[in-house]
Amino acid sequence: MNEIARYFDSRADDWEKTFNRPSAVQGAVAAIAGIGPGSRVLDLGCGTGIMADVYLALGVSQVVALDIAPRMIEIAQKKYENEPRIDFRCRDAVEFEDEEGFDAVVIYNAYPHFLDKDALAKRVASLVKPAGRFTVAHSMGRAQMNDHHRNVPASVTSVLRPAVEEAEAWRGLFEIDSIVDSPLFYCFAGQLK
Repeated sequence: MNEIARYFDSRADDWEKTFNRPSAVQGAVAAIAGIGPGSRVLDLGCGTGIMADVYLALGVSQVVALDIAPRMIEIAQKKYENEPRIDFRCRDAVEFEDEEGFDAVVIYNAYPHFLDKDALAKRVASLVKPAGRFTVAHSMGRAQMNDHHRNVPASVTSVLRPAVEEAEAWRGLFEIDSIVDSPLFYCFAGQLK
């Protein structure tokens, strides 16, 4: 198990009480991602399933939700054990493969923990359907996110740069059409070229 998985496994049992709270921005994230009835969604860094209820309410056909931390996935699976549209899997996102393709890939409140941004962007591009979308979003602004991670080891997280800079790793693969970098919300998104 790598250091990121160990870090989140050690926090999984308290995650629901401390970090996994619904946010007013979740609906906006789903809208920016273009998620609607019948969408097939890939949720990367899903944790214990914070976005699952949003996807289900929109009538998605399937959600494949990945997290690198086994305990996070275990908790999510238990919460949604009676929901056949969600498939929680313990996988490294950069190594994940899928032949069907996804309408939308969402990375919500997890992006700083993907340390190789170029590899992530390439993998996401290989997983979306033609004209598919990706969305990176946080329920807080960049300064607050970086402050939140200030005591987290560099082997587990990276500093979140301005959204326009972070989007550069994605520009060769996606047409970036949304960038928000405000004190209360951070997001960049685009459509496969």
